[in-house]
Amino acid sequence: MMNVEIKEVPATQNAVILRFSGELNSESIGEICSSFEKLESEEKKFAIADMTGVSLISSAALGEFMGARKRFVEKGGDLVFAKMKMDIRTKLNLMGATKIFRVFSDIRSALNAYKWQVERNPEVLHLKFPSYLEVVPPLRQLISRIAKLKGYSNKDSFRIETIVDEVCNNAVEHGKQGVDQKIDLKMSIDPQKIELDVVNMSDPEKMDSLKALLKPRNGAQGETSDSKRGRGLALIKMLTDELTVDCSEKGTSVHIKKVREE
Repeated sequence: MMNVEIKEVPATQNAVILRFSGELNSESIGEICSSFEKLESEEKKFAIADMTGVSLISSAALGEFMGARKRFVEKGGDLVFAKMKMDIRTKLNLMGATKIFRVFSDIRSALNAYKWQVERNPEVLHLKFPSYLEVVPPLRQLISRIAKLKGYSNKDSFRIETIVDEVCNNAVEHGKQGVDQKIDLKMSIDPQKIELDVVNMSDPEKMDSLKALLKPRNGAQGETSDSKRGRGLALIKMLTDELTVDCSEKGTSVHIKKVREE
């Protein structure tokens, strides 16, 4: 015997949790269908099927889930599974269903997917790292991997990695360095864009070179380390959709917006 409980999700308009229990077989199809019809009549866009108490799911019942998911997707939403027992998940995997449905280990992860996909809420990473050049390579790789995990293409991820590399290298080279000096990095990512804010403490002895770096360059100057870094700054301008730099005696802040291309 199957039971289903429909639970509203607080602070959301279009998400709902369906808590299934028992055996989802051919005798359950009518109730499964009615549950999804109720959600559609209420114009819900995102449904999380909590499978904690499910002991069996037949191919016929799975077919009802597939049909419901198709209708949710057509409205810009989705139907996902959460908290599924390993034997049930293994069966769905053998049936090829895990190529169609996303399966989450818990409700929180599924709700994060809703906020990302439907509400398009940005996710934020905020960290401080020591002002050393050796820290930059793993940091840029971390940002690139996050972009890939959130569905950004290899091209977009590589470009954001290039941007992070140049901006963070500049922050280290033109700011105060040392174990007690920290650089602040904030990354905001949503399905359309990535925004970065990098803030460092200014080094009074490097202010002149930093201001020279920010000035428009011409091709007549000789090749120096600063001119090479200046070319890097020009590259950032080419790769980004928005770049602002605020330089003062207290510190330098860089804001970047990169719109998703693919």
